[in-house]
Amino acid sequence: MEAQGSSAKAEERWQGLGVSDGFATGQVLRIHTGARSVYRATLTKEESEEEINRFREAVEETRKRLLEIRERAGREIGAEQAYIFDAHLLMLEDRSLVGAAENYIRQEGTNAEWAVRVVTDRLLIAYAQIKDDYLRERSSDVEDVTRRLLTTLGGERSLKQGLTEDSVIVAEELLPSSIAELDFARVRALISDAGGWTSHAAIIARGLGIPAIVGVRDLHRRSRTGDSIAVDAKKGEVVLHPLTVTLNEFKAKEPHRVFSNVAVEAGATEAKPARTLDGVEIALRANVELRAEYEGVRRYGAQGIGLYRSEFLWSLHNGIPSEDEQTEAYAEVVRLAGGDGATIRLFDLGGDKAGLPEAEVERNPALGLRAIRFCLQHEEVLRRQIRACLRAAATEKSVPLKIVLPMVSDITDVRRARRIIAEECERLKIAETKCGEIKTGAMIEVPSAVFTAHALAREVDFFSLGTNDLVQYILAVDRGNDNVAAWFRTLHPAVLRSIDYTLTAARVHSIPVVVCGEMASSPAYAFVLVGLGARDLSMTPSAIPRVRHMIANIDAESARRIAEECLRCDTADDAEELIRQRLSEGWPHLFSPESLPTPKSADKI
Repeated sequence: MEAQGSSAKAEERWQGLGVSDGFATGQVLRIHTGARSVYRATLTKEESEEEINRFREAVEETRKRLLEIRERAGREIGAEQAYIFDAHLLMLEDRSLVGAAENYIRQEGTNAEWAVRVVTDRLLIAYAQIKDDYLRERSSDVEDVTRRLLTTLGGERSLKQGLTEDSVIVAEELLPSSIAELDFARVRALISDAGGWTSHAAIIARGLGIPAIVGVRDLHRRSRTGDSIAVDAKKGEVVLHPLTVTLNEFKAKEPHRVFSNVAVEAGATEAKPARTLDGVEIALRANVELRAEYEGVRRYGAQGIGLYRSEFLWSLHNGIPSEDEQTEAYAEVVRLAGGDGATIRLFDLGGDKAGLPEAEVERNPALGLRAIRFCLQHEEVLRRQIRACLRAAATEKSVPLKIVLPMVSDITDVRRARRIIAEECERLKIAETKCGEIKTGAMIEVPSAVFTAHALAREVDFFSLGTNDLVQYILAVDRGNDNVAAWFRTLHPAVLRSIDYTLTAARVHSIPVVVCGEMASSPAYAFVLVGLGARDLSMTPSAIPRVRHMIANIDAESARRIAEECLRCDTADDAEELIRQRLSEGWPHLFSPESLPTPKSADKI
């Protein structure tokens, strides 16, 4: 970071990793997305009064949310269990918490988050000295109310109410559950302290054409909502408090973007397979999760929905959506997909996906009770989703619907899920509810699924090869951690051989495979996939035109020979260098240096 110029606030420049290209200028909307750190900011007397008003608004918003939660809890778990929220509501009227926080803001000139944390810590010390066990244990209620207050203060409320026409979202970590609430017609850019190229926030930003930069360390702490900001995602550069000359420079590069959250009824591009020069057809499908992405499905000529990430419905409905809500959502996906069909991934909760309920958060969620494990552990959640899928499949009989089981690690997972599907289908028929046919597939994204691919292929109707998590689990590299980004190597020999083995197993057992990770969105990597034998690719809708153009100008036989060379490489460096050489020499008009794998510097790995 460096300061430049002189003004009320000095211009500050920050560097991060650009994960979705573009320029943007606007105002910071600083949001809190689950990080535990609270920082202190020093305020003037005038700013302190504004901060108290912001704190009071957060208290009122938190109260409204608690009322909603109490009502829902009363319906779902009974009034005798929902009483706890009455105690939480009373705490929001307690002067020892709310009044003390307001006094602290005014007297110490600090931000509301810091005041809440200080006052809460003092209360917890007092609770710890109480001899009565029952009263002492009520300290957990104080912590819960505090967490809700901090979340609201951090901007969760602002996701719906605080967006301006030129909002640049700044967060410590951009969680999908928060992104799902955004009105993308008003978001100019996304910036986070943490994240990586294959983090969900990056994938969504690329799909929607929104500039995004991750790994901008400490920006969240230094910025405030309303600050002026300029973004160059191609260079990974952020300018906070830009000078007028800087702002004008960025604005000159910023395109006029028209964006709609409403799905279109007709598209401009015909949905048809891409065809190589030697006549090999490659299906190009769309990955979607937010309704804002539906517009691109037809605009870019996707052949149906290759992957619908259903877990985002949790965020949209503040918890598990009802069966009817799910049925409506899946039926809309079916209609959007048309005759090429849609694949719905069952709730892939945990890890870097949509958030689990607070009680379910784990120390190591990537290896914990997530995805199909969560669904099987919470069987009613799974049964409700299965029923919704079966009902949605009956809405358009000419549109095939598939479901895919996420993070399968054992054949037993598949067998248990298929038994539940059969039982729910029978229940719907007995109830005389329309029930469609669905095919069942397995996500191949962990080593055990790769090694048992031949056996799995005998149990399912198709494979979905999720390259994002496959790289993560094969190489033991957190895909959203910029500290280890240099070790996330898509062309690592172990990854390529895992993909090759999976594709071979599917061919042997005559089941289709759709590759649905970010690897399919990059023309250079998609070239390798075609060479390995992939004939069905699913990607963010906006990536379809460039991948289609690449496929139309190569021959599959050449791709096969180069992919075989990659399989013989000993290191990721060797494979990446081979791809850089072969593609730049053979197709310089298709692959610019920027589109090829970037050499990793020796000091980063």
